[in-house]
Amino acid sequence: MKFLELAHLYEKLENTSSYIAMREILSDFFKKTQKEELENAAYLTLGQIASQYADVNLGMADKMAVKAIAMAGGENEKEVLQQFKKLGDIGKTAEKHAGKGTLTVKTVFETLHKIAQAEGGQSRDKKIKLLAGLLSQASPLEARYLARIVLGDLRLGVGDKTILDALATAYAHKEARKELEHAYNICPDIGIIARTLAHGGINSIKKIGVEVGVPIQSMLCQRVKNIEEIEHKIGYPVIVEEKYDGERVQVHKGKKIKLYSRRLEDITLQFPDIVQAIKKAVKGNCVLDSEVMPVDAKGNLLPFQILMQRRRKYDIQEYIKKVPVALFVFDVLYVNGKSLIREKYSKRYAILKRIVKQTGQIKLALQKTCKDSDCIEDLFNKTVEHGGEGVVIKNLHGPYDAGARGWNWVKWKPEYVKGLRDTFDLVVVGAYHGKGRRAGTYGALLCAVYDAKKDKFLTFCKLGSGFKDKELFALLNKFKKITHKPARLEIAKTIMPDVWFDPRFVVEVTGAEITKSPNHTAGYALRFPRFLRWREKKPEQATTLKEILGF
Repeated sequence: MKFLELAHLYEKLENTSSYIAMREILSDFFKKTQKEELENAAYLTLGQIASQYADVNLGMADKMAVKAIAMAGGENEKEVLQQFKKLGDIGKTAEKHAGKGTLTVKTVFETLHKIAQAEGGQSRDKKIKLLAGLLSQASPLEARYLARIVLGDLRLGVGDKTILDALATAYAHKEARKELEHAYNICPDIGIIARTLAHGGINSIKKIGVEVGVPIQSMLCQRVKNIEEIEHKIGYPVIVEEKYDGERVQVHKGKKIKLYSRRLEDITLQFPDIVQAIKKAVKGNCVLDSEVMPVDAKGNLLPFQILMQRRRKYDIQEYIKKVPVALFVFDVLYVNGKSLIREKYSKRYAILKRIVKQTGQIKLALQKTCKDSDCIEDLFNKTVEHGGEGVVIKNLHGPYDAGARGWNWVKWKPEYVKGLRDTFDLVVVGAYHGKGRRAGTYGALLCAVYDAKKDKFLTFCKLGSGFKDKELFALLNKFKKITHKPARLEIAKTIMPDVWFDPRFVVEVTGAEITKSPNHTAGYALRFPRFLRWREKKPEQATTLKEILGF
């Protein structure tokens, strides 16, 4: 396949604001794509060359891309840099200095992997030369999207669920979409899903199971308005478990031990102390769900902000001493060749107790069996005193629903008891220019909830308070503008922002109340929203429309 075919596809997608049209364009393209090339085409359409968990990074910054563009066209680097600053788009900059040839998808894919693999003292120069080589062979349109892929800024508005929809239509039927999503939640690698479907059909997709080393999409919690709802939503008895405000960690123990974040990022190197503790405390090959928390010398839980210091590439050993952590394990998804995600929770936890030996650094989450709301409140109060975030109430008979938010897990936090609304994890989709003291930055961010049923983002509030001045001006560098409304966003004409953003970043927000709104497409608006912190979540893991309707 010529890369130009993909470039024409991307141009169509970039100029499409309709999700349905986008899905149809992709589906038609996938139908015509040879099975052997579908995997690479799917990866590149998400701006990737491998799954997110594979931790394959191109490692190129703006200036390196500018050097490559200048080298490819034999241009003056300073002039290319000035042009890039003026256009604000590396793709359009590359387009103006491209060659006249055309590339194959195979050549692009293999060369991008060579760029990612370049290491050592000369790696920077090698990466630039490899990219320059591609650009010198590329047509202008190819150069536009090639440069954007390299900097992780493809700007198509295509998400992994968009690809799944298109694959279902192209290779099976619409009803197969659920099977694809289930398989993707267990094996979140769009290339493997595309290849398996193309060569083996939907029956081969059904055989995809849990594997050590392949992170599973995390199961999520539902919410309730009041604790009395538990009896109707789940039914007693239930398991009530301490909820931790740390970093969600999925442990994969095989020949090697790997730790993955909620976003499926490999964070193993950040916690070598946890890795060593797992070796001693956990039996057999397994996949565990857990939360890492900062603790003091007495084992008391410390605030999440302290844990942030452990997110680093350097001085790891120094910060192991400065910021001690403990791993609180609360579920097991796989043991010695057998998937447990379809087993009921009580059975999974019984297995978990057999394979995990509790130590000073590896602990089982504090929990108890409850038959009424008074019992739940008792553990809740102890958890809050201990420094926990609240409690999770679990269905004894529930399976592990990877990537889903259902009634098998329900969270209950201090905000509920105080009579305040819960915090919300919202997706930033746009911004409004600031005035007065905020001139030169954004005055407010447009935030949305996620409609999981339709795979769309619906506006919910304008967020302008809670930011410090430094945080406000840092937003200019945090977000990359796109030229039109994201395809998966529904928005009313009355609240159009000054700037569009690709739905990528998730922010935690609190507010006074939720009211009906004719302006926001969620149908409701969060009044007096206030910024709390940025969340390490994928946009599809944000607060859902269904949750909002539950308030």
